[in-house]
Amino acid sequence: MSRIFDPENGFFTLINKIIDTFWLGVLWCVFGIAIPYAASFTGNNTIFLIACVIAAVLIGPSSTALYYAMVKVIRRSRSYATREFFHSFRDNFGIAAITSVVYSLFAFLMSVDIRYANALANEGNSFGNVMFAIFVAGCVFAGVSLVWIFPLLSRFTVKFGGLLRNALLIATKHLVRSFILVLIYAVIGVLAWAFRYYLMVLALFVPVLPGTVCLLRSFIIEPVLKKYTEASEGTPEETGRDEWYRE
Repeated sequence: MSRIFDPENGFFTLINKIIDTFWLGVLWCVFGIAIPYAASFTGNNTIFLIACVIAAVLIGPSSTALYYAMVKVIRRSRSYATREFFHSFRDNFGIAAITSVVYSLFAFLMSVDIRYANALANEGNSFGNVMFAIFVAGCVFAGVSLVWIFPLLSRFTVKFGGLLRNALLIATKHLVRSFILVLIYAVIGVLAWAFRYYLMVLALFVPVLPGTVCLLRSFIIEPVLKKYTEASEGTPEETGRDEWYRE
C-alpha cells in the first residue's frame, strides 16, 4: 500500500514530468510570445512594434533554455525544471539573443522581398519568378538551420559564426531528420492559420504546445547531438564534468 503513495513510483514520476513539461511551456511563452500577444490588445502600433523587438531578443534564449531543460529534466530526470531553464537562459543569453534577432530580421526581409517578387510576377515580369524562387530557397535554408540551431547552442559553447555553420552542416547531412523537424513546425503553422479566428480560445492551450513539441523534437535531435559530442577521458569525478546527456 505504501508503494502506491511513494513519490518515486512510476505514476507520480509521470505526473511530475507532465507538470514540468507544461511549466516549461509556460516559461517559454512568457519570454517568447506573451509580450507581443499582450501588446496587440493595446491597439498601439508603436507599443506592438517594441514588443516584437523585445520578443525577437528573448525568444532565442528561451528556446535554448526550453530544449536544455526539457532534455535534462524530463528526458534524463535530472535537477529541477525552473532551475535548469534559467541556468541555460542566463548562460546562453548573449549568443542566443543575437541569433534570434538575426533570424527575425532575415524573416522580416524575406517576407518583404517575397511579396515584392510575387507582385512583379503577377505583373508578368519573369524576373519576379526568379527572385521568388531565390527568396524561397533562402527561407528553406534558414528554416532547416533554425530547427537545429538552438538545440546545438543548448549543448555546445560556440560563437555565432560557428553555430550557424554547424547548424547548416548538420541540417544538410541529416536531411530526413531536418525535413521531419520542419514538417512539425509547418503542420503547427497551418493549423494555427486554419484556426486563427479562434485564437482567443486556443490561447488557453498554447502553453501545452511548446514543451510537448520540444519533447517530440528531442527524440529526433538527441541521437545526432550525441554523435557530435566527444566523451571525456576519465570519470565525472576526475574531469569535473557531468555528462548527463550521455545517459
